[in-house]
Amino acid sequence: MTDTDEKKTVREAVAVFIDPQRLKAAIKELLATGISRERIGLLASEHSVRESLGDFYTHTNKSGDADEGPVTAFVDKNSNSQQQQDSLGGSLFFAGTTGAMGAVVASSAVFGGALLAALSGVVAVGAVGAMAGKIIQQSDADYLQQQVDEGHILLFVTIDDPQREQEIIDLLNRHQGQDVKVHEVNAQNGS
Repeated sequence: MTDTDEKKTVREAVAVFIDPQRLKAAIKELLATGISRERIGLLASEHSVRESLGDFYTHTNKSGDADEGPVTAFVDKNSNSQQQQDSLGGSLFFAGTTGAMGAVVASSAVFGGALLAALSGVVAVGAVGAMAGKIIQQSDADYLQQQVDEGHILLFVTIDDPQREQEIIDLLNRHQGQDVKVHEVNAQNGS
């Protein structure tokens, strides 16, 4: 295998957040410690984003149907503003649907960009868990799908400096992120 055939892998911490205020505090501290917005990802139901993060995101589309590529679901309310200090980061895209919570949305940083690349606009019941199972262990993917189905928000942090991994894990735990785990995934272009 040549160097051009080798896939770049990234390590990514993921934590489950039940309390949106704890999530916001964790993101604020991550940004304050020098983690860039591009390294922070969210995965949640559309309903959870509307209810818990509506002060940061505005809905852009009524439908998750897409013929080509992921459709933008939410954008940062401050995206046209110089004042992004309290912003959570990038846009959220439709990533699939679940029976109970409707559409699932994700930012491009989730699983090193591999989730949205794998979905390529396919929005189907259970698609998120099925696609995530191709990226990480199926049991982990099923657990994460269950958390989204229950209305929880998943926070992903790409770890670009191995020496900071434990610091990031500790930060997520300190803000009551549950079941913090680090996954190694193949990165997609731009990650």
